[in-house]
Amino acid sequence: MYKEFDFYDKTNLKSYNLNESMRYQLNMLSHLDVFTLKHSENVANMTSKLCKNLKLNKKFTIYCTMCAYLHDIGKIFIPPEILQKNGKLTDEEYEKMKTHTTIGYKMCMDDLKLRPYANGPLYHHEALDGSRIP
Repeated sequence: MYKEFDFYDKTNLKSYNLNESMRYQLNMLSHLDVFTLKHSENVANMTSKLCKNLKLNKKFTIYCTMCAYLHDIGKIFIPPEILQKNGKLTDEEYEKMKTHTTIGYKMCMDDLKLRPYANGPLYHHEALDGSRIP
């Protein structure tokens, strides 16, 4: 059994090559929506464990874990009243929420250190056949 992966441990952060400004940007999620931040951490933890259980090499495990951690980074630009809404979203709110994938992709593409992980945010709502999952 693997111990819980601590994404913020300085050893892990070094291996993921995150500088202070990137950590700040990622931690912005905690100010907007603690649930999304915890969800991103949990997805990264699960991904890391899955890669280790599959005996994937360390470099690919790091890549997958970073993609997993960043998958919802675009939610930084979703208005809090939508992101934290209790109850069902309106059709308009739902359309706005769905933009977090392309927003996250653009954020990663605009940052040279995050660019390799841009597909994590872009494709995390895709079905195996390439269609969007609502």
